[in-house]
Amino acid sequence: MKILEYNQKQQEITVKIESLYDLWILFNLISKNDKVAARTQRRIVLKEGSKGERKTMYLKLNVEDVSFHEFTNRLRIKGTILEGPEDFVSYGTYHTFNIEIGQKLTINKENWLKTELSRLRETSKFESNFIMFFIAIERGLATLAIITNFSHKRIATIKKNIPGKRYEQSYRNKAILEFFEDIKKVLVENLKNIQINLIIVCGPGNTRDLFIKYIRDKINSQKICEIRSVYASSGTESAILEALKSKELGKLKSNAKILLESEKIEEILRIFSTDADLIVIGINEVSPAAEKGAIKELFLADTMIRGASKKHKLGIEKIITDVENSGGMINILSSEHPTGRQIVDLGSIIGILRYKF
Repeated sequence: MKILEYNQKQQEITVKIESLYDLWILFNLISKNDKVAARTQRRIVLKEGSKGERKTMYLKLNVEDVSFHEFTNRLRIKGTILEGPEDFVSYGTYHTFNIEIGQKLTINKENWLKTELSRLRETSKFESNFIMFFIAIERGLATLAIITNFSHKRIATIKKNIPGKRYEQSYRNKAILEFFEDIKKVLVENLKNIQINLIIVCGPGNTRDLFIKYIRDKINSQKICEIRSVYASSGTESAILEALKSKELGKLKSNAKILLESEKIEEILRIFSTDADLIVIGINEVSPAAEKGAIKELFLADTMIRGASKKHKLGIEKIITDVENSGGMINILSSEHPTGRQIVDLGSIIGILRYKF
């Protein structure tokens, strides 16, 4: 993200969006009642009964809601109009900005926190999205999910009754092919609409390898990306989480944020089980540890900072500042991922200590 202008007196910052990651950063930074201005299009009805026409104009909104849409590469900011061309808009009416990569926008807050400013200046190696299509499969059951650097969404569960060995092989083969075809239809539909980087087929036995052979035979090689086969214990959602922790996918952590986060969560759980005194959980434990410079690595869910009250944000800012000043690492995890939800379940903020105190 490029900061084009910072008016400290007016607490106003103008930025240019350079990556999808920048949009995610802004999703976590822009709060209700912030003021945001940008160039936008709005439908204007000049004659009664006409459909109107879209006009480009510069508007300023009082923010009411912010949503992140990673698959369309945009951030939607909804609010009431504070400023704009009087001939075409009525102040107080609603408008929605669709902010995309390459766009500029100006954000005004009552007071910018140091951590918010540092996050605006932050660069990331995860600037582009890395989209993985997971198929957890066992005999007669498959769970399909899309996992990206920003979210984890289960999109389908497919079940099929596969006849046992006492039935003729032709009946069993027919049922298996129908089962594979149902999965393939969902996969193909997503390949049309989303730029998938990697397909992971996980599960027990040889069903996953039979399915991989099936889709390679049925789908044009030019229309399909790399496919990896990973062992997992079932065809359920838990098998996908199991695969995320596998050594086979661990090699991809430089591309996929979720794989790096999964490794970090495993480290927290390992330390917690072997030496729980080196883990602090919740603000009441984390805050004094941060003050003493004892936190080596801090983990917090994005919900701790997104849309939080000013008082709460100031408390989180102090913790982050104390950790940074003592040379600690900061990890902000998306609550749309299982890793982020694990942090939420544990109190939303966790620290790994350098030493016991």
